[in-house]
Amino acid sequence: MKRLPREERRKRIVLGAMKAFARSGFRGTRSRDLAKAAGVSEALIFKHFPNKRAIQKAIIEERIRQSGRFLSDELRKSPPERALAGIASRILQSSERDPSFLRLLYFAGLEAEPLAPMFFRRRVSRNIDELAGLVRLWIRRGWVRKSVEPRTFAWSFMGCVFQLVVVRTLFGVRRLPGGRGALAALVTDLFLRGILR
Repeated sequence: MKRLPREERRKRIVLGAMKAFARSGFRGTRSRDLAKAAGVSEALIFKHFPNKRAIQKAIIEERIRQSGRFLSDELRKSPPERALAGIASRILQSSERDPSFLRLLYFAGLEAEPLAPMFFRRRVSRNIDELAGLVRLWIRRGWVRKSVEPRTFAWSFMGCVFQLVVVRTLFGVRRLPGGRGALAALVTDLFLRGILR
């Protein structure tokens, strides 16, 4: 069997670990489970990562790399209706493509593992800052009422979208009316009624 290059082996371990941790949690996953999920030996795992915490850090890096930029240039230039619907649709699509990451974050939070706060600092809080900055721009352009507090709006909107992700991913409610596009449009419409001038 052909030997994989170092970076490919490392990536295989990270992706396998994501699945294993999402299935059994961090405390319930042993090194042999990680090895089996990645299709490598236990020794190879420890050659690449000294411990589970190092694997968690690599998972965060991989997830951030996969997800790319939160707000594209197109979304930044779009009016609120299109921008928010695009954000919601992208988040819903990402969770459909890889539902295991949400399970992994929930396990991390429940087991007090550092992965959840690491991801929050590295990704979620930055996304909130970007969306709040976009809302400030909309206020300056006169599209949104001046009384709207940008960070509160950003947290509320993202929280609503995230709740849809939880309902679909953790509780298996896949058949919400209208599919991803309709859900994104509905959430956007509900929020914009409260903030547009």
